[in-house]
Amino acid sequence: MLGYRLTSRTTKLVWASPRWLVPSLQQGEHCRPLSGCYSRKAQASNKHYRWMVSGLNTRLLSLSGSKLLDQDVCGSWKPKTFSSHHCAFSIRSNPKDAESDGKSLSLRLGERHVQVPLLWLRDHCRCQSCYNSSTFQKNVDTYSLDNLALLETNVEGDALSIKWQDGHITDYSLQWLDQNFYSPGAQVERFLWDGPRMNEKPVPSTAYEHHVNSDDGLKSTLKNILEYGFCVVEGAPATEEGTLSVTDRISFPLETVYGRSSVMVSGEMEHSDTAYTSMPLGPHIDTTYCTLPAGIQVFHCFSHNGQGGETLLVDGFKAAEKLRRLHLSHFNTLVNTTIPHEYIEGSHYHLYSLGTVLSTDLMTGALTQIRFNPYDRAPLRTVPPQDIPHFYDSYAALTNIIRSKDSAFWIKLNPGMVLLVDNWRVMHGRSSFTGRRVLNGLYLPRDDWMSRARAMGLV
Repeated sequence: MLGYRLTSRTTKLVWASPRWLVPSLQQGEHCRPLSGCYSRKAQASNKHYRWMVSGLNTRLLSLSGSKLLDQDVCGSWKPKTFSSHHCAFSIRSNPKDAESDGKSLSLRLGERHVQVPLLWLRDHCRCQSCYNSSTFQKNVDTYSLDNLALLETNVEGDALSIKWQDGHITDYSLQWLDQNFYSPGAQVERFLWDGPRMNEKPVPSTAYEHHVNSDDGLKSTLKNILEYGFCVVEGAPATEEGTLSVTDRISFPLETVYGRSSVMVSGEMEHSDTAYTSMPLGPHIDTTYCTLPAGIQVFHCFSHNGQGGETLLVDGFKAAEKLRRLHLSHFNTLVNTTIPHEYIEGSHYHLYSLGTVLSTDLMTGALTQIRFNPYDRAPLRTVPPQDIPHFYDSYAALTNIIRSKDSAFWIKLNPGMVLLVDNWRVMHGRSSFTGRRVLNGLYLPRDDWMSRARAMGLV
């Protein structure tokens, strides 16, 4: 509450949203700011904040700066034009730093010039009454706000201060605005690859000790996954505990029909899945039958005393971008057509989910997810008959790109190597193998590994 002192007695300037209510003054009296008043403008001088009052009435000062509203004895309000002895508030700002057209505020944020709507600015106020900094939750009811006109704006260094016509004060750092106002770019730029391009680079990897014992090591692992879609943690103990010591640094395991983790021993069919065989597997995404597919697929080789079994990786986003470039209509079909996937095991499990093969960001058009798994595709009952031929053509076009020799990147997992794969982007498969192979596999939730990356400033 703003305080004002009278020459003959003390009074206060009372809050009356969306305007200020000036109490009744005796004729000839004037008011000036109290020391300690929140507004620096009010503290600076009283000559711009002086009202000479001619009668025993209560006046409401409209902060549009052009009208004064009088209340008569009956309580009705009527506009009154300012005369020379009435104070008129004005919007104060440095035009080079911040300019308003009444609907938005023009600002320079870093290297870009933006128009920030006033409603956005008021909605994102981080003062104590609008935002709980302990729980990181909003307190303000945006849709109850009105009269969002500006009274003052001021930019000093990295600080933007806004005073609204209802008297509310909002303070921002320009750095915070730059990070949080419309900005479609990602912190870590993706490196889209095919086989030849990936073979020219070292395998994205982090040493086990570095990953588990330092934040820099963990950050390096997550950055590799964001950039390339996969990373190898090398030198881990070839045990289930060794696997968890790697993954627990990122998030808890995702509980699935396979449990928290699954040790796959070749030839032992613990679940109804070809992953438990020694057969070759083409590139695919796991858990497409889940509403929210697993975020990261983890493979940890414990032992293999035979031949073959190389892991196949294919960058699904690279393949999809190639499809977009060569066959836009096929790309759009796979973005807009919903198809089913399912997992059935005995009479206990029948997982079923609908989703598009390709998903894109509504703001930027960038790819966000691929659901490609020919093994788990369910009966196609979601596509109208007239659209079925074109869907199959589109799916075949993407399949041909994914299965082309140039799309493949092969890596041999040896004991102690933990491979982490972005299951929303990079498909995996394997070659056939001989002998006994023991591989530990588990999943990490999408939201949780992205949360870890975001907390480390990577997203």
